[in-house]
Amino acid sequence: MTRSRQDRPYPARIIAPPRHTRDGDISPAWLLMQAAQLSWEIRSILQLINGLRLNLGEELQIHSEASDMLLNAAHATAIMEAQLPLAPAWSSGPPRSRSIFAQAREAGTDPADVRPDLHMLRPPINPHVSNDVDAALRDDPDPDAQCAGTTLKKDRCTKTIVTGIGSAHCSIHLTPAERQRRDQLRAAQDRRLRAIQDALDEQRIGLAARWADHYGRRPHRLELPSPPGRPRRPALVDDHVELAFAEDEQAMLALYDTGWPALCPRSAEIIDALLDWPRATITDVAIIATEQRPERWSSAEQWLESSIWDGIRPPALALPAAGQAPELDEHPAVQVLRRHLDDDHHAWQRWHTGFSALVEACDDPPLETMADLLAFWQDIGILTSHDSATNTLIWKVEKSPPSPWRVLYTRGHLVEPRLLATALDWLLANDTPQDPDLPPREVFHVILTSNAQPSPASDMVGSGATGMPS
Repeated sequence: MTRSRQDRPYPARIIAPPRHTRDGDISPAWLLMQAAQLSWEIRSILQLINGLRLNLGEELQIHSEASDMLLNAAHATAIMEAQLPLAPAWSSGPPRSRSIFAQAREAGTDPADVRPDLHMLRPPINPHVSNDVDAALRDDPDPDAQCAGTTLKKDRCTKTIVTGIGSAHCSIHLTPAERQRRDQLRAAQDRRLRAIQDALDEQRIGLAARWADHYGRRPHRLELPSPPGRPRRPALVDDHVELAFAEDEQAMLALYDTGWPALCPRSAEIIDALLDWPRATITDVAIIATEQRPERWSSAEQWLESSIWDGIRPPALALPAAGQAPELDEHPAVQVLRRHLDDDHHAWQRWHTGFSALVEACDDPPLETMADLLAFWQDIGILTSHDSATNTLIWKVEKSPPSPWRVLYTRGHLVEPRLLATALDWLLANDTPQDPDLPPREVFHVILTSNAQPSPASDMVGSGATGMPS
């Protein structure tokens, strides 16, 4: 009998230890299974991205060995949690995973009777695929039997038979019926391998999407929008309808050239909505942005009233103040965590201060909500509007949106010089693309021609016009 059937006469019992012990502490068995689950997920992610842009073969091999050890440890924990009969321990200390398996076999129990409660270890496949393999299998009287065929010299063939198809011959002396059964078995096994591989690929893609949804929503991370994928080219015009094709894409590319998307918080949500619907009302933009992030916003009104810093400010972890817990402060991991939080907070504070100064230098009131940000974009000329036949306000990206330098140059005479100087400092610090027709030197001249004096707190103050890049 040589059937390689995977079906057991009875299903294995799944063991899921409680999260807490009787004393209320976190269960070590539960923690171990969570570590094994996470290790398996990491291996699946590495298998998914291996070879796409990096060769992760070495990392995958090392991690796979560690992941297998954790999975074995979780299985050994399941054996102990199920209280299967075990042979006497060989030492007084805690047993290793392999010794638990050995004790179970020595006691006459099957470790496969139980398994840990780990998800997605084996992706489900169509049962008909496995049934086809089982239907193509045949019983062999002896897997190591000698071929019944003869050689050209009329000697008995010394090769072993082809197993799994009920054959009495080797691959060379197969009869037509045996050859047909072998081909059927190979085809069924190939279909099962393809089905398993497709299920694994689908499983890994789903796992990656779940990771992106879980880890991609960290509030201190900001994803800047990507420009449209179409190459820059002259717009084509249809003489019959007199409409310019790719005009919206060209306008979006021009917006990226100004540098505004990298300066405005949550601009990615507005741009993503405008890419899906280039000409829309304010309600349309809010609805599209809400549909793109349903886990964050339940309605368009909620999105419009949300803060422009929502989801961007670094999280406030419940860490004691420095000096209150000396043992905690001295821990290397806590020191690294504090440094990262401080860096994120300082980066956010610089962005918040710089953007607020830029808005004031544009002679606009402070921005608080996404509705304010849309109004700001319309006020400075990024978005233009016109009334349609139904008198509905339709918005679209301006064909040539003004750069931040041009907006400051136009409105700089209306604000205090200190605000203009702070905004210029921030634009230079962020390497904002310069306007080809208006160098920062010209914008700085607005400060010099003003009657008021700039604030000495700004880096721009005290530097002459010759110190400005042109």
